[in-house]
Amino acid sequence: MPEVTLRHEINTDEDTYWSKLVLDAAYNRKLYAEHLGAGWELLDQKEDDARLTRRITVEPPVGHLPAALKKLLSDKLAYTEDGTFDKKARRYTFKVTPNLQAEKTKLGGEMWVEKLGEKKIARVCKISVDVKIFMVGSMVEDRIVSDLKSSYDRGTQFANDYIAKNGL
Repeated sequence: MPEVTLRHEINTDEDTYWSKLVLDAAYNRKLYAEHLGAGWELLDQKEDDARLTRRITVEPPVGHLPAALKKLLSDKLAYTEDGTFDKKARRYTFKVTPNLQAEKTKLGGEMWVEKLGEKKIARVCKISVDVKIFMVGSMVEDRIVSDLKSSYDRGTQFANDYIAKNGL
């Protein structure tokens, strides 16, 4: 079961990062649709004094996948993310459920930020991936980790450009 920790510097403060980026539906639609080429939809969101919970669905593009994985996915991949932002701990935990082979796939993690300066943070995301599919499980895990790294790298550039453009 691979576990990966991703760390990226983002040019804003912690409050802005959570409220204007991660937990903002309009920002996420722009990020996913315009920059990552994926569908993104907020299915449900609830908030109280202690936490914000949300459920989203994402449909990433599958055109770049190897033929063996495409056949497994039937050219249609989507996943649902159930996430919770703990307001006191300032951490976002999430569980991801794919539309296919969900009973054989466990994907989840936790995200937090570390202050580096007045308008500079490090976003840290620790993610674990476990795919129990005969013959292709480790290939799927490797692909998920590779895609995660790539999308977080691309998402960081988008976030920093968005922050600069919008004066955040």
